[in-house]
Amino acid sequence: MENSLIFIKVRKRIEEDVMKIEEMILACLSVKGDKKCPLYQDVIDTQIYGLTKEINLAVEIGCITDETGKKILADLEDKASLIYSTDIQSKAN
Repeated sequence: MENSLIFIKVRKRIEEDVMKIEEMILACLSVKGDKKCPLYQDVIDTQIYGLTKEINLAVEIGCITDETGKKILADLEDKASLIYSTDIQSKAN
């Protein structure tokens, strides 16, 4: 019973962190325009790195499956790649 409560808390924390990173990505994309936001990009990269460590631990203790962890990270990295693709397109123009 105690483990299930811990697992619920871990999953909730991961969900909260994913939402926080998604908000940062949206904020960066919304201010992008002609401006670049390298500070946001660095923070987002750092947050994703921290989330990766959280997910690795959650997988290790059996809280989530490896497949679920990889999907969470892949989805988030796809969203984060929008920042860089927007940056590449603005450099090309």
